[in-house]
Amino acid sequence: MKSKIFMYLFFFALMFVVYQFMNSKRYVEAKEKEINLMEEKINQLKIDALPAANSSAEKSESRGFTLKSNSKAREYFEDQQMDPDSIILEIESKIISQNQATEDHPLVPYPGLQGIMRINRVEVLNNRWVLAEFTDGSYWGEALISYFLDENNELQFDTLDGILYTD
Repeated sequence: MKSKIFMYLFFFALMFVVYQFMNSKRYVEAKEKEINLMEEKINQLKIDALPAANSSAEKSESRGFTLKSNSKAREYFEDQQMDPDSIILEIESKIISQNQATEDHPLVPYPGLQGIMRINRVEVLNNRWVLAEFTDGSYWGEALISYFLDENNELQFDTLDGILYTD
């Protein structure tokens, strides 16, 4: 009789282990399916977001307010045997490189109120003007800067106007 009880207990324990294994297997499969669905949704959202980003970039480019998209301004440099793209890079690097750790940027028309004014971003508009965004960490603004190449093909800058946003 004891042997039959042990056999039934063993059989019951075996059935319980098989049940737990199958239940956990179904649980894992359900979670894997859920993860795959979420990954597909994420990938679809990424794909859907790409055209929106591209269209906004195309809109800003199509406005013509950058040297990259302004054909007349590009022709100006090409007529002088200069590469407009290299001019853009040179202007950006020369303006940004004038940021200093101890004093305000010389092209920013306002002194720093909460720190030192530095130029963060530069957009070359055409063959004469640059729009520069500046900040001191708390306040920020924009400056319209004119530039030209002197007889030695050195860049010269002059700040025409600026605006400081204090709110």
